[in-house]
Amino acid sequence: MDYDFTHDIYGAFRAEFSMGHEAIGYWLTYELRSRQAVIQQLLTIISELRQHQRMDYLMEGSEYNLLLNRDEAIVRAHALDSEYEEEQPEDNLVFYDQESTASCGLDDFIEILEGWQQFTSPL
Repeated sequence: MDYDFTHDIYGAFRAEFSMGHEAIGYWLTYELRSRQAVIQQLLTIISELRQHQRMDYLMEGSEYNLLLNRDEAIVRAHALDSEYEEEQPEDNLVFYDQESTASCGLDDFIEILEGWQQFTSPL
């Protein structure tokens, strides 16, 4: 998984992730933003997961949720949970949802969070 932390043309923080992990970048950019206290809280929760003090953790966002368990971090768009049974794709077609969900191991997620924390921290 490749990623890069940059600024957009207005100077806002932006996380760009490689194909298949785009949802993590969107979640960092638009859900987590530069909220340092929340980043620190997530790192503490991951520590609790690793010490078997928690089974899992769900952080609900406006468009994406973050689910942490003892093995991985999963970012998933709310849109994937919608019930549009009447809009099933035709035969041999599937919904494209690669930008709506992504997961990675906890070690990788810690590295991402710590990098984002450093990138977004005030000077």
